[in-house]
Amino acid sequence: MIIQDVLEKVLINQRLVIIGHRSSAFDAAVSMFKNKCGALLVCDSNNNNDLVGIITERDITFKVIPKNLNPKTTEISKIMTKNVETISPKKTPIDAIHVMRSRGFRHLPVIEKKKIIGILSMRDLYDYANNELQDSLKKHQEFMFGTGYGS
Repeated sequence: MIIQDVLEKVLINQRLVIIGHRSSAFDAAVSMFKNKCGALLVCDSNNNNDLVGIITERDITFKVIPKNLNPKTTEISKIMTKNVETISPKKTPIDAIHVMRSRGFRHLPVIEKKKIIGILSMRDLYDYANNELQDSLKKHQEFMFGTGYGS
């Protein structure tokens, strides 16, 4: 299975939450709260909504609060992660997990032909992997103990 399948079969109702790079950290926090998400894709509205960064709840927690910055006046562009690592929908969920674990982040935008088509979280991928493992175990148990035989 590839990431495209995960987006289509598991994350079917995923809404991309995008915020402008000139918005404030406060605006980002409010948007995360309202949308019940831990990361926002930051786009430049002047350049056809090109992805210019990502801001997470951790960015606000670690870069604004301890430095006593004013969240209402601190622009996202000052605290976001720039040069965002992305992944192709043709890669596998295992590839995505490897990228996130090796780079130390929990959200990974999925890009195809320079267009944002989704965002994966480590939680999404572990839930997916857990479900796949449970299905596989069930099939193996049915085979081993004959509960699925003849049905």
